[in-house]
Amino acid sequence: MSDLSSERLKAAVLALYQARPVEGPPGDDGQRSVWHLSTQGAELLSFVDPEGRVQRQELTLLDEHCVWSNGVGLRTGRVEQDGAARADTSVVHPDAQPVPARLLRAALALEHYEGEDRYILHIQRVLALARQGLVLAGGAGAAPAPAAPRASAPQASTPAAPSPVPFQAPSVDPVMLRRQKTEGLTMLIVLGVGLLFSVWLLYWLL
Repeated sequence: MSDLSSERLKAAVLALYQARPVEGPPGDDGQRSVWHLSTQGAELLSFVDPEGRVQRQELTLLDEHCVWSNGVGLRTGRVEQDGAARADTSVVHPDAQPVPARLLRAALALEHYEGEDRYILHIQRVLALARQGLVLAGGAGAAPAPAAPRASAPQASTPAAPSPVPFQAPSVDPVMLRRQKTEGLTMLIVLGVGLLFSVWLLYWLL
C-alpha cells in the first residue's frame, strides 16, 4: 500500500469523507446496505439491521482491505484489481491472520475524521480500538482478531459505540512496580520516624 503521507491516499480518504452514502433496499432478512464510494480508491460498505445497528463493514483504502463483522471481529486482506480505478471485478485476497500493519494504516488514515457520518464514525472507532489493543500488546507480530463489539441501536447522528476490543493483556510495567515499592518503603520510613519521635516525646515528658 502507498505510504500514508502520499497524496494518493490523502485524496482517497478525503473523497471518502465527501462521498454521499447510497442506501440499498432491505433484503429478505431486513438488513440494508449503505455504500460510501470514492473515485479515488476508497470505499466503505456497511450492512445495517432493521433496528439501525451496524452488523458488518468493509473498508477499502487503495489496495488494502479491512472487514469488521459483529460477532467475528476484524479481518484484513489485499485488493487485486485491473487498472487504477476500482472495478466490479476487483478481488479481495483475505489474509490468513489479521495483519497489524494494515490495521494500523487504516486507523491512522481515518483518525482525523471529525464529521458526523455515523458509518464512518463507527469504523473509525473500531479501528481506533484495534490500534489501541496493538499498542498495549506491544505491537505483536501476529495480531489476534479483535472480538466484535456488541452493536447497540444508534442515535440520530451518532454510531453505535463498539465495546472495547480485547487483546492480549499487556505485561506489567517494571517502572511502575519499582515506583510502587519505593512509595511503600517511604511510607514505612515516615511511620517509623513518627513512632520513634512519639516515644522520645513521651519519655521526655515523663
